[in-house]
Formats: sequence, C-alpha cells, structure tokens
Amino acid sequence: SVQGLPPTDTVGRFATGSAGVAQGNVISDYKIRLLEVIVDKFDVTMGVMNVHVNLKRTVANDHNGPIRDLAYDPLSQMLLSCSNDGTVKVRDTVTGEAVATLEFPFMSLSSSQSQPPMLLSVDCTEMGNIIASSEDGNVIVWNVSAMESGNAGAVQVIEHPNCVWKVLKARDGSGDFVSACHDGMIRVFTMDEKRIAPEAERAAFQDSVLEAKAKHSSGPTKEEIDALPKWEMHERHVGKSEGQVQVFNKNGKAIAAQWSSVSRTWIEVGEVTGRNDNSGTIKGIQYDHVLPIEIDLASGGIQRLQIGYNNGENPFTVAQKFIDDNMLDQGYLAQIADYIRSRVGEAAAPTIGMDNNNGMNNANMNVSSGPVPMEIVPTPTSNNTYKHIPMKGYKSFETGADVTTLEKVCKKIQEFNSCPNNNLTPDEMTSVLNGLCDTIAATNRYHATTLTDRELSIILKMMSGWALEHVFPSVDLARLVVIHPDASKPSRSAFWDKIVTCALDRCEELCQSNVSSTANTAIPMLCFRLFANCFRGGTGSQSAVELHLIRILGCADSFVTSTNKNIRLSIATFILNVSSYLKNVGRCDDAVPELLLIPIRNVIGSGLYEVEALLRVMVALGTLLVVDHRFKVKAKELNADSWIEGINGKYGDKASEIADEIIRILQ
Repeated sequence: SVQGLPPTDTVGRFATGSAGVAQGNVISDYKIRLLEVIVDKFDVTMGVMNVHVNLKRTVANDHNGPIRDLAYDPLSQMLLSCSNDGTVKVRDTVTGEAVATLEFPFMSLSSSQSQPPMLLSVDCTEMGNIIASSEDGNVIVWNVSAMESGNAGAVQVIEHPNCVWKVLKARDGSGDFVSACHDGMIRVFTMDEKRIAPEAERAAFQDSVLEAKAKHSSGPTKEEIDALPKWEMHERHVGKSEGQVQVFNKNGKAIAAQWSSVSRTWIEVGEVTGRNDNSGTIKGIQYDHVLPIEIDLASGGIQRLQIGYNNGENPFTVAQKFIDDNMLDQGYLAQIADYIRSRVGEAAAPTIGMDNNNGMNNANMNVSSGPVPMEIVPTPTSNNTYKHIPMKGYKSFETGADVTTLEKVCKKIQEFNSCPNNNLTPDEMTSVLNGLCDTIAATNRYHATTLTDRELSIILKMMSGWALEHVFPSVDLARLVVIHPDASKPSRSAFWDKIVTCALDRCEELCQSNVSSTANTAIPMLCFRLFANCFRGGTGSQSAVELHLIRILGCADSFVTSTNKNIRLSIATFILNVSSYLKNVGRCDDAVPELLLIPIRNVIGSGLYEVEALLRVMVALGTLLVVDHRFKVKAKELNADSWIEGINGKYGDKASEIADEIIRILQ
C-alpha cells in the first residue's frame, strides 16, 4: 500500500505498508516505511526529472499481520494503517510510530469467529471519523471525538451482505463515505438526516444482510444439492480415511455419510439441515469452512477460488494441497495458511456431536435420520478465545544497534584483542569490524544491505577462540547481527548452528569456572538474548535454535534461578519465543514438553521473577498448552494448576487474567 503525505518545502513525502515476507511457514516483517522524494533537476524541454527517493524511517512488526491499506487524516495530520490483525493504527507522520490502536469491537464477533476479521481498507471522513472495511462483511466507524470523551457508542459496526473490499470518504465536504461490497453494490452512508435514504431502500439493505446470514445458517440450496454425487453411485467413491464425511444427493436431499475403512463402505448418518456461517461444499465434499480466495494474476486479472478446511486440520497442509491442486506459486503457502488461521482460529477443533472414537469429527452440520431432525450437541472444543493466549510473534532485544553503543563494543573488543591468544588481525579490527558495525547501526537500511561471510566469521572467531572472560562483546554482536535479514537467511543456517553451539559451550564452561563478575552476568544474559533473537531472525537462525533446543533448555535450567534480573528476563523471553515458534511450526521432539515445563515451573515457583518476566513465562505456558496436547498431559502430571494457583492474585490484574486462562485450559 502507498499513501502520499503532505510535502515539506521542496521535499515530497509518502508512506508504504508491506504485507511481510514469507520465511518458511511464517510471515513476518510487516513494515511501515516513510520516504521522501527530492527533485534535483527538471528539464522542461526534455521532460526529464532527476529524482532521488530516500528512506527516512521504518517501523516494523507493530501490526501482528500483513498491512492491507494506508490513509492520511488531514484533520489530525496522522497516518492510518489497517492490517489482517483486525486493528487500525494511528501514526505520527514523522516517526511512523503508532500513537493509538483502534480494535474491532469484540462484541461484534460472530459465534463462529475466534479472532477479529482482517481489515482490508481504511480511510477517514471529513468529519474526523475513522472508517475501515473487513473481509467478513462489516464497515467499522470510529467516532474519534466521542471516544476521547468516553462515549460508549463511539464505535459503530455496519453489517453488509458480503466482504467489503473498500471504503472511501466522499470528497464533497459532506462527511459521507462509500463502501464497495462483494455483492457488486456501492453504498453511500451519511450522518446528515436530510440525506438519509428512503425507508424502503434502507429496509431492502437490511433484508439483504439478513438473507445473506440466513443462507449461511440454512441447509444447502437446490443447486448445491444437484451438484453433489448421487447416493446410487456411492460405491464408486472410495473414502480417503476412517471417519471421513462425504455429502451425497439422495432423492433430492443432501445426506451425510461416514466412511468405514473396516467395511469399505459409506455409512449413512442423516440429512444435512444446517451448517455454520462458513461451512459448505466444494465439488460435493463437505467442509466446516469454505473460504474465498482471490489471486492477483500477472495479466492484471483476478482468479477467484475457494478453499475448504475442516476443523482440526493443519492449515499449512491444507494450504499446500490447495496450491498443488490449483498450480499456484509456492510463495503463497504461508499467506494462505495465515488466512485460514485468521478466519477459523489457531486451534480449530472437531465440533460434530458424536463420540470421539467413532471418527465423526470432520463436519460441522446438523444431521437428521429422517423427517425429524436429531439434536446434535457439539463436542467440547479447544477453539476458545483468550485475551492473552496464545503468544503471537516474537519479542526481541534490539537495543544497542546504534553508533554510540556499537563504538563502545568495538572499543571493548579492541581492549580484549590486546590480551594473549586473542588474535584478530589489524584488518579484521579495522575495516571488517567497523564495516560490520556500520551495517548493523543503519537499521533503516536493513532491507537493502548485506553482510559478508568474512564479517560474520570474526564473530565466530571471537566467540570460539577468546578467553571466557573476554567473549561477551562478541555474543552481544551476534545478538544484534541475527536480526539482520541477510545474516539469518536460510543459506546461513550452518553459521548459526556454529554460533548457537559456541554460545552453549561458553555457558556450560562458565558453570564450571571462576571468572569475573562481569562475565558471570554478561555471558548467560547475552547468550539467552541471542537465542531469543534467533526467532526474530530468518529461518537460518530459527533452525539452529530448534536443532539445539533440548540442550538450550538444559542450559536454561542452570540459570533460571539467577539472582540477576537481566538474566531472568532473558530466559523468560527465550521461553516465550520458544512457545510462539512451536505454535507456528507445529512440531517438537517428545522430550521437549517435560524439558520446557520444568524451567517454567522453576520460574513460577522461585518467587524471584519481576512482573514482566513472570508474565512472559505465564503466556508461554498457556501457549504451549493450546499448541500441543503433549504439553497439557505433562503439565497435569506436574500439577501445573497448583503452580498457577500459588501465584494467582499476587502480581496484578494482568497476571490474574492469564492465570485464569491457564486454569481454564487445564480443566
């Protein structure tokens, strides 16, 4: 997205918002960039301009999803951004930093939604209201002046029959705005009573909204039933797995059947008489969620597709099959999976009301075995909505990436290099080290700069070869370098494998030695900050931490009750980032649950941790419990509920809220 900003003198300005970069199964690096345009020379005769575009400021990852649209509010002189995370951020146009966040009203979420809808468009009316459109068919209006005065009705949600792709303010000074809906209609909304549409027209609009809702909550249409495979031919349809649900056309009615691998046949369950808001069929196959996907084509057109998803499936597996079936670019994988998760929730679970052992867990519909519908009670589901859980994204330690601090680091390295056996060459101490620090300090140029193998190699040389009491400045450099996208790219996974291994070696060496108090604190603190930052880097650094995760957890247990609060915060942040990473990748070794829960138990039970560090560990615990059932089983074995009850009410309201959520999950 691109948005022009008011110029300053002869300098033009504009802002861009990015949808992020796919790194493996994760999309990250959603950035707001502020740029200026300088015209040095304009030849009227030739019609040629000499233009320079300079990046002035970058703000990364303060949205928790791709940035979809930008707008400028001339009244407040603020930049607006909206995102897949369901929020609008109000930003300073000089720094790009968010000064306020507007959220989708929680009470407006439907019963089938676990997360706010993606916001596709944002604008501001000439009366100062901020407006946004969502993919689930809503326009949200924030009355900023009413919000500032505490008015409870400051946020209005206007339902539409379908996805609202765009909202725009009217340019006539009326304060009106326009919405563009997927149903092909453009609608104008006003606050001027004299301009309100006739009652019949407004009633027709409301009827179209109710009709769209009724269509989603009713059974399949005649056209949908006609498209289903005939029941008479069901023997020719071979099920793919035990308990698979398939919908057939039997005498003009949609009936659900379950595949039995033992008898190699379909067992009729009953008639389909209803479904949830998102359920439907694609080519005769019933899905809990049928979601629209539009692909921008290189030719300029749009390819409209549908993807089917059943509760409990892995979004990345579903997205991969969708890409294969439709021969799409592999680069869409993470974006499609992220879209599925945003629509159905991170931990969608079976909802059909049958015994858990009968395999009926892939449909979300009301079924009848005759003219009288059976009342089916949904099975318990883990698809609950929590305020603080699970953790999204990663926290990192980025302070120090500035010229002044890096100069101090270089001076300390220069001081230590004069000691015996510390052997950086004069060229490494000057051009190589200085070049590395210059690149790290220019954070606003990370998207356009690279790091050489030689620059990276001197970090490893210091971490592996220098005396233990001299090693911490190089670990500090590694902590900052890993955040640079070029340093942590997939092709450098071997380098980070060596760095992580070396950091672990030095931590373990520290436990067996007597060194200065500075190294005693600095080495474990910086090593765990390095490990935490590896998750914010690319797949190269992430894979290295995952490879050594069991060993890192063992090392964490050695320092978890440290008397130094900076070490404690570093370990807490690492544990938090581990939980978020395991949520994203959906895998871990069988030994990890116990090895990770034990330091969490020790943190919670130690009574040493400050509130912020404790909150991070508590969120990590809650995240792990909803990510993988193995963590929940092991947590119950370790009596995790007693840990939480022991601190509940002692560390403030937020800690109590998180504790309550954890206890709910454990029940």
